[in-house]
Amino acid sequence: MRIKPPHWDKYGYFTAISCVALATFVFWLGRDQFAKGQWALLYLLLIMVIAGISGVRASILAAVLSFFAWDFFFLPPSYTLIIHDPKDWLSLFVFLFVAVVMGVQTGRMREREAEAIAREQETSLLNQLSAGLLTSNGTHGMAEMLLPKIVAMIGATRATLFLPDAAGKINVAFSVPPHQDADLEANSCATWVFQQNKAVGLPPVDSLTKMGIETWPISVHHANGTPCPDNHDLFLPLQTATQLEGVLHIGGRMDLHPYSFHEARLLVSVANLVSGFLERQRLEITASHARALHETELLKSTLISSVSHELKTPLAAVTASISSLRGEDVAWEPSEIRDELAVVEKDLLRLNDSITALLDLSRLKADAWKPRKDWFDIGEIIGTALRTLSPAERKRIILAVPQGLPALLLDYQQLARALQHLVENALAYSAAELPVRIGASTRGQEVHLWVEDTGPGILPHERERIFEQFFRGAGATLVPSGTGLGLAITAEIVRFHGGRIWVEGVQPHGARFVIALPRNDLAEQEQR
Repeated sequence: MRIKPPHWDKYGYFTAISCVALATFVFWLGRDQFAKGQWALLYLLLIMVIAGISGVRASILAAVLSFFAWDFFFLPPSYTLIIHDPKDWLSLFVFLFVAVVMGVQTGRMREREAEAIAREQETSLLNQLSAGLLTSNGTHGMAEMLLPKIVAMIGATRATLFLPDAAGKINVAFSVPPHQDADLEANSCATWVFQQNKAVGLPPVDSLTKMGIETWPISVHHANGTPCPDNHDLFLPLQTATQLEGVLHIGGRMDLHPYSFHEARLLVSVANLVSGFLERQRLEITASHARALHETELLKSTLISSVSHELKTPLAAVTASISSLRGEDVAWEPSEIRDELAVVEKDLLRLNDSITALLDLSRLKADAWKPRKDWFDIGEIIGTALRTLSPAERKRIILAVPQGLPALLLDYQQLARALQHLVENALAYSAAELPVRIGASTRGQEVHLWVEDTGPGILPHERERIFEQFFRGAGATLVPSGTGLGLAITAEIVRFHGGRIWVEGVQPHGARFVIALPRNDLAEQEQR
């Protein structure tokens, strides 16, 4: 849709002169067919038509021309402006009065109609732009949608969005057509508008009062003292209730005519829409940063509360054991010293496991632990994970891994660490005499690797949250130690490999953790 506001005076006078001249010639050819007074009615009809086409001023000109044409050609004596009959004088001036009144009224009606049509078009366009702004994704998406529509809508040579950088300097964010670095005049003018918070190129306020408008909804500069060339460009500050968001630059019209009041009013409304959009984007970013900061603080608090026990307890135990060994009031037997050192070693291993878990999770979250993939068999991964277990723990493992499973493209170390976390959890939550099962199978385009325990199981409403960091379910009371990071690390490793992980219930009790890894292209496997 293209806004076409009325420009009645552009060709109106020419239209009035041409129509009156042509009508007079036609009337003169048939001057013997009607009485002299009847020609006035035809001129009135012509004036109404001119008023409807070209507006008030052209109709007044047509009324004056018709006044003289009727007198000169159709009232005796012909071809002279002299009139002998007083009745003709009365008819002439009554005709002039009626013609002017009819022309003014008809022209104003036509202008009101054009004004209503222009407002309807503006409202429709603003509705379209508002809907587009609501669905726009980010500032660049908004500008990419809006600026081409502005250029097409009003026939502008260009449209540019200027936004401030972190230092407060105004720069081109988006332009249609693409911005030229050499356009220093536009940059200088946009900088002035941003610094002064005043618009450039709008009709002055005194011209608005004639239309019943006190002022524009944004500040308007005084004509003097601006660095902007007088080339009919518009520079509109994007002002909101809190701050200045940027500057919208609309280049001059392609037909070199200045923007009409209707077009300028529409562009001011568009600028206000853009201002609201930019403010909303800024507030959303601020709110997002605030949420991220809150989550960071919450994570720190959770980390301290969840990990402090895991770190302080083994440290306290180690400190107590070493202090006892160093004490001079007790004579230690070599066997007792070895037992105490074994306890110290166990506590230090527990401390090391907690720190390693924290480091692993932080590296995964920061994408610092990139997977180094190669082709490996599932059996190799399971063997590595079981190698860290004690002999007693290994006896509790029951394997259900069939032959012929396809090799997978994965990071050996990461996946072994993930499986190790699952196995250690299963052993910890299962009774000492009960087994833990590890199995694998092929399901379509995936290979499923699962670990099944015989513990209390996981409540249905906890099965999604169980993979969150520091979360420990209702059954965690059975294992007082633990950071709540093992399953979170496992989930991150699986995600890095493009797989899925979930937990299922086992009858009569227990839980089965399933890792689904994608099978890689067989052709790629053959190439290795």
